[in-house]
Amino acid sequence: MWLAYARERNLERDAVADERDIMRDALKRSMGEASLAETRQQFEREVQARGFIELDRQPGAAGRVFTNQEMIDLERDNIRSMREGQNQHPALASFETRRQTENDYAHLSASQRGAVEEVLSSRDRIQALDGVAGAGKTTSLTAIRDAAEREGYHVEGFAPTSRAAQNLQEAGIQSSTLQSHLARPDSAEGHQKRLYVLDESSLASTRQVNEFLHKLKHNDRVLLVGDTRQHEAVEAGRPYSQLQEAGMKTAHLEEIIRQKDPELKKVVEQLSKGESQSAIFDLERQGRVHQIEDREERLKTIAQEYGRQPQGTLVISPDNESRRELNSLIHREMQQRGTVSEQEHKFQVLDPRQDLTGADRAWATRYEVEDVLRYSRGSKALDIHAGEYATVKAIDHERNLLTVRRESGEEVTYNPRQLQGVSVYRQAERDFAEGDRVQFTAPSREFHVANRELGTVEKTNENGRIAVHTDSGRVLDFNIQDHPHIDYGYAVTSHSGQGQTTDRVLINVDTELGEKLVNERLAYVAVSRARYDAQIYTNDQAQLAHDLSREYSHSTATDDYSQERGDDYSQDHSQEQGATTATPEHSHAEESLGDTGQSPAADAAHGQSIGIGED
Repeated sequence: MWLAYARERNLERDAVADERDIMRDALKRSMGEASLAETRQQFEREVQARGFIELDRQPGAAGRVFTNQEMIDLERDNIRSMREGQNQHPALASFETRRQTENDYAHLSASQRGAVEEVLSSRDRIQALDGVAGAGKTTSLTAIRDAAEREGYHVEGFAPTSRAAQNLQEAGIQSSTLQSHLARPDSAEGHQKRLYVLDESSLASTRQVNEFLHKLKHNDRVLLVGDTRQHEAVEAGRPYSQLQEAGMKTAHLEEIIRQKDPELKKVVEQLSKGESQSAIFDLERQGRVHQIEDREERLKTIAQEYGRQPQGTLVISPDNESRRELNSLIHREMQQRGTVSEQEHKFQVLDPRQDLTGADRAWATRYEVEDVLRYSRGSKALDIHAGEYATVKAIDHERNLLTVRRESGEEVTYNPRQLQGVSVYRQAERDFAEGDRVQFTAPSREFHVANRELGTVEKTNENGRIAVHTDSGRVLDFNIQDHPHIDYGYAVTSHSGQGQTTDRVLINVDTELGEKLVNERLAYVAVSRARYDAQIYTNDQAQLAHDLSREYSHSTATDDYSQERGDDYSQDHSQEQGATTATPEHSHAEESLGDTGQSPAADAAHGQSIGIGED
């Protein structure tokens, strides 16, 4: 049982797990029932039985690494689906439609015109549009959508986050989250041709992409849109990059149009090519890097700089702890400057427990008394309704039981393994005042807001009401009890910031946080958000260029495994295993929120266990 927990926990967020991490979690789950020697013996038996599959050790690796057959099959199945659809369809748009599109969108840059032509002339079922940050993907997608609709396609868009799905609508594409699409029942086979556009594809996991591809009908075509150098999924795999490496036809947008400052544009171009050290050295030469060793002083300086010029400024920080501190400091700074009212009201909000994986949510010991649970799917057996909240009141560690108090006051005891689609929160307090910048930390169908949607507080009162003028132009007036998923919106993590565009970014980089948080993906995503200016504040300028040039990517299960077994085995073994993986046991669709279209992990901003994601 404890090894099953360790396998599920470690392979949920990476396709490859270190032996030491597996042993650590297995021992933790056994809670003293098994010794280290007993656990190791059981582990070796699992290896012999192929419950864990050992991969070739990477250079410099300290110990053995493992995957499982399911991850291998998922990856191979995705690649096979892509390859089987190559050159099997008519061009997405006829020659006449492509020429008409070229005339109608004459304002496109040469890079955009070339990419649009390549996509529209493709005869592949699954293809990609890969564009550097700020290359005008939305403008290009508008032209592609227009041409596809002329050819009789119904164009529909998805994205792993609700903010990205909202951004797709700017291209005139009807969009929703990928998770909500996966949760919907399969529709009957129809004759309507469909073009599915999956934006921010680098944020989609191997399992999600596999489910998505298995839902396709005969006439469906797919365009994966993203940037391989930006952040990857919370969950295991990097299918967007892996499919390109396996030969997926990919059009490229390589001309950056977002940056209006020539020197900043040069830096972003370097970052987009992986020339991170040169980019950071150029930022230093431009006077855009500031060393402040003392952490408290550094965060205070960033808050003061934000207050000096708040309009069009976004603060980015790698970890949630510093993000929360920066938000609080900026809130106070803005009050001192008179931009935010000194009259504030205290609100009870919900912070996600981002340390919990799916395996953790099935183990009662990982919960804490007073945790707040939200049941996105509900349970007929327990008479719990979708969207209902409850509070943990007791934990039975030995029998793996939770006792929760529902909003009605009734108490229910159950084994958490019985339920899926459960989000876990802690209660927290926030002092909001008129003028505060805020962001929604969960989507809401009732209020029509996306996760991470930003706005400005117009008014608050002591009864829990708050009015927010969103950046999209709407005013939402509601009681915080009806949607307690709101936080300050001054500072965000780079994962949450991906997809945003602003005039200026202030970036906090603590080199002591480690490569999972401080790496070239952070540098690229954070700096490229800005049109005119990017300023980095760090504790160690001498170490900065090295740390922001570190490559950090998800592992894949098949690369090393195919080397071990040989290329023929890599291509053919999945057919021998009969891998279909259309509906995995613990799929994202099963965990998706029934009323929001989000999974508990999906918009926790991609990195819960290591603090990457946004609270």
